Amino acid sequence: MLKKLGLLIFVVIVGLTVVIAFNTITNTPPEVITEQIAIPQIDEMAAAKRLSQAVQFKTISQSREAPVAAAEFGKMHALLNASFPTVASNLKKQIISEHSLLYKWEGSDPALPAAILMGHMDVVPVEPGTEDRWEHPPFSGVIKDGAVWGRGTLDDKLSVMALLEAAEFQLKAGLKPKRTIYFAFGHDEEIGGPNGAGKISEFLEEQGVRVAFTLDEGMVIVQGIMPGIERPIAFIALAEKGYLTLELTATATGGHSSIPPKETAVGKLSKAVSALEANRLPTALQRPVSDMFDALAPYMPTSLKAVISNRWLLEPVLLGQLGKGGATNAMVRTTTAATIIQGGTKDNVLPTSATATVNFRILPGNTIEDVVAHVNDTVNDPSVTVKVKQGGNPSKVSRQTSESYKKIEKTIMETLPDVIVSPGLMLAGSDSKHYEKLADDNYRFIPMRFGPKDLSRVHGTNERVMIKNYAEIIRFYIRLMENVAQ
Repeated sequence: MLKKLGLLIFVVIVGLTVVIAFNTITNTPPEVITEQIAIPQIDEMAAAKRLSQAVQFKTISQSREAPVAAAEFGKMHALLNASFPTVASNLKKQIISEHSLLYKWEGSDPALPAAILMGHMDVVPVEPGTEDRWEHPPFSGVIKDGAVWGRGTLDDKLSVMALLEAAEFQLKAGLKPKRTIYFAFGHDEEIGGPNGAGKISEFLEEQGVRVAFTLDEGMVIVQGIMPGIERPIAFIALAEKGYLTLELTATATGGHSSIPPKETAVGKLSKAVSALEANRLPTALQRPVSDMFDALAPYMPTSLKAVISNRWLLEPVLLGQLGKGGATNAMVRTTTAATIIQGGTKDNVLPTSATATVNFRILPGNTIEDVVAHVNDTVNDPSVTVKVKQGGNPSKVSRQTSESYKKIEKTIMETLPDVIVSPGLMLAGSDSKHYEKLADDNYRFIPMRFGPKDLSRVHGTNERVMIKNYAEIIRFYIRLMENVAQ
């Protein structure tokens, strides 16, 4: 009996080894055949100067309560009219909510659902006290060392300007699209986009517009970030994580600090935050992150390829490793981050309450309700209340199999032949969420080239885009318009 059991175990082990080896060896990169296209000739420096001018306008979104920088947006609108006269004279323009812009490039076939290409004109403020850390003033638009410097060069005036550069080029070239193409530029994305993209979407819905897909900012081309892959990777985000901010308030008896109770409000709150950090929501590998690993596995070293190619058996091992990282952990988990804590007014006075703000970025598959339930179960203290301050569930996961995705993928391979294309998950938020009901699919990608040191430039100091890369972005949009227009 023992011999038979031992033989069975041996056979199972050998069988598993053979299956794992076969799946690993046969998981090879797909053969990619792309059309050879003529490279559009554009005046790179002239385009850089136009972007530089746009950067100089302080179209800052401070908060939902703060007034809109109306004068600065007015200057931005005037620049767009002056810089792109063919667009201004040929495309129908709507001003939405006084500051956002919607351009319509009418297609010849009204039966075809439209495409919406997006960007936003507003920027985040510069953190007070960091101005002297910038190599060039943040709203100077300086052109130096082969780059345009300033707030908005990455997030996200470059999308607005590059899309209009491409539209101007194609209008002059005589492109006549069959499919209607919209250009949607919001003015308040950095504070959630309710009056910009939100109102544009409502307007289009009221007009009965059918939309095949949207393409917004989001993921980029990265190099030297994915373990074991040296080639640059272009990530097209199929979804974005949800956003939830909770306020935890602990209460206790106040009084003099010389006679403290067993548990103070600050102590209760500290225990609650500590419990949340020690008991995070579980990891899970699902779309679109599973799609991403499936796409990238053929390019990975053998050890990583073996694990990903055999997720049916080794997924717990993969999740265990991913959960230990920073960005990789955020791909497979609803993250928990305590960001603000307040309580007390004087060193010898016991506060009757203390409050913590905890931010969660919600993984597709989880909901706001799931997170709130997890927090209540984890804190497990009736004297600590949990209140939702702000939140939105994760986006739907768009299709990797759609014709729209294939057109974006095709355009990347034609204009950026050195990159690997992969689906991905956007860890932050975008205006795409406002178009979910309107569009069949929502994608998030700009062909900006990022190295490990560039990630901190977004919303940080020394934001800049290399002029050569900016030209690549314009050429990408030029070709995308051709592919989408058919």
